[in-house]
Amino acid sequence: MISVAVVSPDHGLEPIDKAISEMDLGCQFHTYIYKKMSDIDSIYDECRGKCDVIFFSGELGYHYMKNKFPDNRIPCAFTAYETIDVLSILLNFKIEHPDIPLNRVFCDFLTITNHYMDIDQYIKPENMPYCFNDTHYDYRHITSYAKDLFDQGKIDLILSRSINNLKRLDELHIPYVAVWPSREMIIKSIKSALNELKLDSIEQKDELNILIRLPFGEDIDQEEQEYREATIYKMLADYRKSNHLHFSINQGFNQFELHTQMDAGTFEAESLRPILLDLRKKIGFPFRIGAGLGSSRERSRYFSEHALLEANRYGRNDAFFVGEEGTVTGPLSADTKLIYSYSNEKALAFARDKGINETNILKLISMFEQDEGQILSSMNLATLLGITPRSASRILVKLTELHILDLTEAEDTPKKASHLGRPTHYYKFNSKEFRNALL
Repeated sequence: MISVAVVSPDHGLEPIDKAISEMDLGCQFHTYIYKKMSDIDSIYDECRGKCDVIFFSGELGYHYMKNKFPDNRIPCAFTAYETIDVLSILLNFKIEHPDIPLNRVFCDFLTITNHYMDIDQYIKPENMPYCFNDTHYDYRHITSYAKDLFDQGKIDLILSRSINNLKRLDELHIPYVAVWPSREMIIKSIKSALNELKLDSIEQKDELNILIRLPFGEDIDQEEQEYREATIYKMLADYRKSNHLHFSINQGFNQFELHTQMDAGTFEAESLRPILLDLRKKIGFPFRIGAGLGSSRERSRYFSEHALLEANRYGRNDAFFVGEEGTVTGPLSADTKLIYSYSNEKALAFARDKGINETNILKLISMFEQDEGQILSSMNLATLLGITPRSASRILVKLTELHILDLTEAEDTPKKASHLGRPTHYYKFNSKEFRNALL
């Protein structure tokens, strides 16, 4: 059940209590009374752990809360007056006090912050009541403004919603008429706050799309193609059943498309690793996987195609993931997952100028960002980039010539068993030059 904190001065609580007792709003109410604004501090500490909504009897407490606790995540509301309510209040006042012109009245609930409830569209300027023009909306400033108007002989009376301030007006001998919200206004304001809470609580969903492609060469006959497709389909169906998962499986020529929904912000690329490792273990033919996450099915499909392109470039049985921000993560089978983005124009221009594959440069940047002090070799670079050790060696040599990498000194070189053949060279990042050139 939704829990609502009702925060009010003592005198302002009675009409709210009466209104909520007469109607079942399907929620639990907790009442809190403040005598001075600073009391709201302790009220907030007490109710924020158990209340879903904080409802104030009027604007003063509401604005105090918003200004004092700008990081508060609990929805706040107050008994709101609409233009028709204010016009009704003014009409009733004229009926009950025909001898007092409206332009001799100060309305402390018509302020610059609520645009004076737009009553100037209905009342001629010469008949407009005085309104509060200061953005410091609190008891002290309201009282000071009212006293100045009264002392200068500009007003005869105050229409006041500041129920907690009436005692001070009595002390100053300023006539007033207290304005109380109607039952309908209170119920409508509470319902509005509850509806807003319910709208905010509607779970947002992320769309996950996964493409699995089977690269068929010209040497693969029809029966072998059918066998591979049937094998993948059965594995996916078995995996879904045994793990109690829910996702659709759509089969096309040499490709499968999986789709599911999940609560927004809950997906992690690491969750794809078990099924990937299962496929790698049980399947002896090539496959590529691209996964995409988006706010709509169309966007998730677009990102999964982008991820599949990365898997094709990698050229091994592995998976890549692209999320809503367009960042690539992978290969997902590796303990070290590279995270890179094609939005780095500086790096892309460098790659084109130096004749190095753009994707390989972006992956190197990801390695650098994860650990500037790591040691590189042609073998470990080849594994992460999905290229041959010879190609990796050429990249390392070229970047060393550009002073972006340095050969390690003897003391930096990892210990290795002695062996015959060509020696292995080890490299490390030249952090300053690397940043200057690529970041």
